Amino acid sequence: MKTKEKLENISHHLWSEFTMFLALTQELSKGCPSGTMNNALLESFTLHTRNLIDFLYLENPGSDDVYAGDYFPYKEEWVKIRPQITTFLEKVKKRANKEVSHLTYSRLKVSQEEKKWDFIRIFQEIRRVFDVFVGKVDEKLLSSEWTDFLETRKSHGKHLPIDFSRP
Repeated sequence: MKTKEKLENISHHLWSEFTMFLALTQELSKGCPSGTMNNALLESFTLHTRNLIDFLYLENPGSDDVYAGDYFPYKEEWVKIRPQITTFLEKVKKRANKEVSHLTYSRLKVSQEEKKWDFIRIFQEIRRVFDVFVGKVDEKLLSSEWTDFLETRKSHGKHLPIDFSRP
């Protein structure tokens, strides 16, 4: 297990990933600007989405990878309690890799209709797993940025107090 100090320090970065993901979901769900700004927002969204999917589901984390299982006495505990990754999130991660993060020939096979991203559904699926993580993690392992958020979560029941309605 990583030290309490290391987990608390890296949770600042986890907070940043999480809040960027939330802000980008909110912005993109309103409707995308066109052109370069759309691409920049989409690239940022897919980067943070992919990072959070890896944080929650990385199969064989390296010693330098930050993984949700690091926050539990035994990594297997996290594997047992987290929801199984959905086919949808697996496809999202693959798309982020093939269509955005890496320059691949696979991009040539993607139609205009297939280029659309369901930001709300991606948010909902990641939130479902994050609900489990923040509900089970020892709060002493998280940085102070998480405190207000976790208190708000407690007052709203077990779900993260965030919702985006479709435009």
